[in-house]
Amino acid sequence: MKGLDKLKEKLPDYQGNKILKFMVIAFFVFLSSLLFQLLADSLPRIFSNIVILQILAPFTPILGSLIILSIGLTLVYSFWRTRDKYLSEFGELAYQKAFRIVVTSIPMIISVTVHSFFPTDFIVPFESNLNLNWYLAYPILDLFFNFSITSLVIRLTFFFLFISLGLVFISKTLKVFGIDYMALVYLYYPEESTLKKHEIYSILRHPTYHSLMLLSIGAIFLRTSIYSIIYLVIFLIGINIHLKYVEEKELIQRFGEGYKKYKEEVPALIVRLKDIKKYFSFIFKK
Repeated sequence: MKGLDKLKEKLPDYQGNKILKFMVIAFFVFLSSLLFQLLADSLPRIFSNIVILQILAPFTPILGSLIILSIGLTLVYSFWRTRDKYLSEFGELAYQKAFRIVVTSIPMIISVTVHSFFPTDFIVPFESNLNLNWYLAYPILDLFFNFSITSLVIRLTFFFLFISLGLVFISKTLKVFGIDYMALVYLYYPEESTLKKHEIYSILRHPTYHSLMLLSIGAIFLRTSIYSIIYLVIFLIGINIHLKYVEEKELIQRFGEGYKKYKEEVPALIVRLKDIKKYFSFIFKK
């Protein structure tokens, strides 16, 4: 895998099988975050005797995802914020000391996208279809037009289209830039970065976040519920806040006016119509 040697180089105390420790941590954090959100979905039905939860029932699925995304992005912010301090205190071991933040924050953010694929009553089924919670979770097309094979085929077609695009795009991004880039090694050691200017950056400023956005859109076509749309909105708001106040703030400090001009010319997440050809060229290029 491209960039794996560079990543291992920055984790000198975790060579060989020892690096599996981080994989286990990342997997556990992902599952825990996903389970928290699924439990939040069903919390009012798990504790049906608590009045306040019945009042908050329409909002607990939203709050669950919002809490996990907020914690994940806060941790990512701390990775940025502690950089200079860690470099000063630990020198060559700075990234290794901060790596635990990477393996906890990124799985949390990914879990928010994955959560949007699950039905709201995954843990505990709805007892009634006469409440707001149920209406927000029910497929919109079926709610207004009744279930039909045609609408199901359309939904599944767009679902597979966006899921395939998202998975292929993130795979291509990983292949082009490497696992070290995805794990933010460049942030602590920008002078060692071997990243070269790539055509994808003339289309999108943040291809990795774009991949997660595609997966979230795929979830909308799978569930076609109001909740699934809200989850995408939460994700986009959270990522844009992170970009504005953390990631791109640092990039502007590093590259100055050049990045400000680039930011004005190239969108962060949405592909422009004029770039569609280059976009698919990136996806399908071997």
